[in-house]
Amino acid sequence: MQNTTFKNDSIIHKLNTEFYFIELNAEEKSHITFANHTFKFKPTGTITGIHELAEQLATVDNKVVYPTLCFLNVDYEIVFQYNQFINSKDLQIILKRLK
Repeated sequence: MQNTTFKNDSIIHKLNTEFYFIELNAEEKSHITFANHTFKFKPTGTITGIHELAEQLATVDNKVVYPTLCFLNVDYEIVFQYNQFINSKDLQIILKRLK
C-alpha cells in the first residue's frame, strides 16, 4: 500500500487535511507514549518482535493482521478497522463515510 494507495495525491491530501494520519511500523523499537500509556517493543525471538501499540491496533480475532488501517475517534476508540490491502478508490469511499 505504501507504493500504491499511499502514493495517491488525493488520498494523501485527504488524510493530511481531514484526519491525523500516522504510519506505524509494527517492528518499531522505540517507546511510544499514546493516551497516557507508554507502549514498547516486545521481542518474540532473537531478531523478531512486535510493538505493543501495533499489537493493540492491528489485532483482529486475537491475531495481528497486516496491513491494518485503524481509525480512532477523539476518545481513542477504534471506530473502523480494515485488515487487508485497500486500493485508492475504495479508501476514498471509506474516508468519505468516516468524515
